[in-house]
Amino acid sequence: MSRPEDLVQACQSRLSREGIGDEVIAAGAFALQDNYKAIAAGGVASAFLPGSSKACVGAVENVAGMEAARQANAAAHGVTERMMVCVTEPEIYVFSLRPMGNDPEQILARFDRAGAEVEVTRFGLSKRLQISEGDQELHLQGSTVRVSPDSGGDKAVLSVLG
Repeated sequence: MSRPEDLVQACQSRLSREGIGDEVIAAGAFALQDNYKAIAAGGVASAFLPGSSKACVGAVENVAGMEAARQANAAAHGVTERMMVCVTEPEIYVFSLRPMGNDPEQILARFDRAGAEVEVTRFGLSKRLQISEGDQELHLQGSTVRVSPDSGGDKAVLSVLG
């Protein structure tokens, strides 16, 4: 489980390496919003693969199709599937994350909190976070459900921004 204070510390450390001294007030691990058309297409395509008539093989192929669609969606937007959103008083930073772990890597986006438009909406059991400023726009989704390992950090970010 990702503790919110550990995520804040990871972001603070990463910003320090960039020479940025602003205090991180919230951090959370978010995913790029899914492209459901691409996921559906991947599921349909996986139905035509050999062995898909077997339940177990079909399930594995469906998951592989969904993962391929998510990777393609992230690549098309120039981001990663998972991202760390770090909020300071003046800025919102978005860092790339590996599929596992919570160590912020490369800065993918930076938004001025005073000028950025932030919208938080509910989508099923998840929350969607849309951040835009000028031509730059990101559509993310996070979890606030207790059983999610990322819910604490996501709730903190959504509370500060929403």
